[in-house]
Amino acid sequence: MKKKMMAALLAICTAASVFAGCGKSQGGGIQVVDFWSAPNQAQYDYWLAKAQAFNETKTEVNGKVIEVQVQQMPESPSSEAGIQTAISTGTVPAASENINTGFAATLAESGVIYELQDQDWYRQIVKNRAMETAVEGWQIDGKQYVIPLYINPMAFQWNVKALNALGFDAPPATQAEFEAVIQAFADEKDGKMAELGVTHTFYRPALLRADQWWERWYDFQMVYQSYNGGGNWVDGNTLSLNAENTEKAFEFLGIMGNTIMTGEITPLWTLDQVPVLFSINAPWEISQLKEAGKEYGTDYVYGPTIVEKEGDTSYSYADSKGIVFYKHESISQDEHDGAAAFISWVYSAENSAAADLEWLNATNMMPVRGDMADNETFAPVMEELPALKGLAEYIPNAIPSMSHAKMTEIQTALTEAGLVPYMEEVMQAEPMNAPDASGYVEAAMSAMKAAGGLE
Repeated sequence: MKKKMMAALLAICTAASVFAGCGKSQGGGIQVVDFWSAPNQAQYDYWLAKAQAFNETKTEVNGKVIEVQVQQMPESPSSEAGIQTAISTGTVPAASENINTGFAATLAESGVIYELQDQDWYRQIVKNRAMETAVEGWQIDGKQYVIPLYINPMAFQWNVKALNALGFDAPPATQAEFEAVIQAFADEKDGKMAELGVTHTFYRPALLRADQWWERWYDFQMVYQSYNGGGNWVDGNTLSLNAENTEKAFEFLGIMGNTIMTGEITPLWTLDQVPVLFSINAPWEISQLKEAGKEYGTDYVYGPTIVEKEGDTSYSYADSKGIVFYKHESISQDEHDGAAAFISWVYSAENSAAADLEWLNATNMMPVRGDMADNETFAPVMEELPALKGLAEYIPNAIPSMSHAKMTEIQTALTEAGLVPYMEEVMQAEPMNAPDASGYVEAAMSAMKAAGGLE
């Protein structure tokens, strides 16, 4: 959101708080603290249980007993929009989860979330969860505003039976290996693939959706960064995308031509006959796949993002979000301190490992910890769900979203001006005949500069 707009919202908030009162104190020495979970049942249930357990401790802050109340944040049209509306109406909670680095940058620029790096309780949480290295990627202009909660390193999810039928024992890793797989699919589309019910190479409806800007984290960012050797999209106010490697990322998709499935099928991977060769994984579906009788290594397997040549580093997107503390006239100091006490209790030295294990069991999303591989607390679940173990190897090279206040505008421009028009041409092409992406990339980069006010 633009800075002037957020300033206007804060002015509205200030006025609203005069009439609504501050702090949500119930009297009788009780301080109510509002916490918002992500808009899904598993995460809501987790935080509700944590709040109930914390409330039973009767923890006092500033002479008041803290009582945490949990509700799901609004989901429509997006959780980000719901939070912005709450800020404008003075109904924002003291803290919430479900915040990525890009949106955190927007909130930080507008002054509506707290800096954390100088708080002793924050530093203790970082130590308790061995996050010293992890939090470096969450810096916004050298400061910390977010407590990282979870990380889903994204990877390509491959149909093992289809790969084997095409003569491949493992997912492709390099450009040459990938092209060999796509060529084999084209040769066997009406043969072995038809026998297995596999009709398409890649499942990705979002490629034709200009409104789904966030999907570019998955189908563009991880491919681009693997060709580019890492690096940011935006550095400060400069668009740092490399045009040549952006073209390679576009044409990676273009190689598949009209074999990309753009129609919606949900849930795709629980079907008796999975109709695609690969897709981008959804780690939160691991339990669902297990319940459907799908076995990791037999029915599906994770593979790396394609790199140009052997020896290059494969990057993935860190679908990662965390917790922030809102700074607003409607939130008293007591409520803020109460929220900090609650989160400090959840991630205390005594509780943090157990809390993160409960999170992992409840959501199948990896907690942001530096000791996942070594902490014996997590060994049983890794053995029970080998897919999680397979996914964990992609954590070290998983990169979160850009920390820029105009991330939404920038990624929307990339999609509208470049990727969607390119994909419309791709869908008319045969596999192994990728259209030239240079003109589309040039248009996309010009649009991204204009949308983000970038050089």
